Amino acid sequence: MSSFPTLLCATVVALSKAEIQTLAQADIDRARRFSDIRSPDAPAFRLKATFSFVGKGSKTLQGTYTEIWVSNSQWRRETVVDDLRRVEVGTRNRIWRLDNSNDFPNTAPPLPHLMNIFPMATADVVFESVADAPDAKVPEECATTKAGARQEKSRFCFDKKTGALLAEVLPDILPATVRDHFCFYGVFRKFGAFWFPREMACLENQKPDVEAKVEEINAESSPDPSLFSPPTGADELGNCSGRSVPPHATSSPEPDFPLGVVSPESSITLSLIVDVQGKPQNVKVRESGGKGLDESALKTLRKWRFTPATCDGEPMPEEIEVQINSSLHGSLID
Repeated sequence: MSSFPTLLCATVVALSKAEIQTLAQADIDRARRFSDIRSPDAPAFRLKATFSFVGKGSKTLQGTYTEIWVSNSQWRRETVVDDLRRVEVGTRNRIWRLDNSNDFPNTAPPLPHLMNIFPMATADVVFESVADAPDAKVPEECATTKAGARQEKSRFCFDKKTGALLAEVLPDILPATVRDHFCFYGVFRKFGAFWFPREMACLENQKPDVEAKVEEINAESSPDPSLFSPPTGADELGNCSGRSVPPHATSSPEPDFPLGVVSPESSITLSLIVDVQGKPQNVKVRESGGKGLDESALKTLRKWRFTPATCDGEPMPEEIEVQINSSLHGSLID
């Protein structure tokens, strides 16, 4: 990968809150105009990329990613790791996802997020500072958000000359800690009226997480309509571009673990889809705690009930993770 910019910022120039918010939003809007190949006036495209990431046991795995984009109401993505395959088909408010195996690695990187460098809505984001980045190879300006309830902050750094988004740090909020997720973008090349990065790299708490390289991006004038039909047997998920609220557990009985199998280190991570009725669907073990623990946790989690996720007030299905530890208490993982 080529070298990427720093995310450190210099001393902040004294600005009013309104001036900071205006400057930060102007930087984001300019970056969107420069690189957002999924904007309403952009042409349909087919994108192919290769990527590598660190899997279980610190093993480096490689894969390919293909995306066909017509609009935010018609798109298809395919991620392949060895002989494992995930297909996603999307409309304005739904995503249908189908894996060819339950073994699709849960450590696989979220390639759609990495390739869509403007996934966040910033209308309700409050920025606390805008400052130049010191010692950067190109002049950069970084906008930092106000700290949240867990003191988490996001930061976005832009090329001051072109306006391109060069780097971002987004907090990964877990039950016991907050981890910083860094992503860097480089080698911008022209596609239509836009300049899109051809190389990306992400770090999790300063450790390499994923690297990706866009091999091809071409205009797609008349894609086959059948590509956008929901795959048979696919899971249905919500797709929200407005104000989203995650699910909330309303009934969460504790698992009845078998005697003698619980240790102080026992911990299980499970994934599930909370449907629009607030019921768990497609419950799976992501991080095993052992056969006896897993079976009890699966049985119990299917009995949980939730207030479903919403998008602009309307219920939608959403996938979440739940971690159950040796204290026998389950906690949601954002």
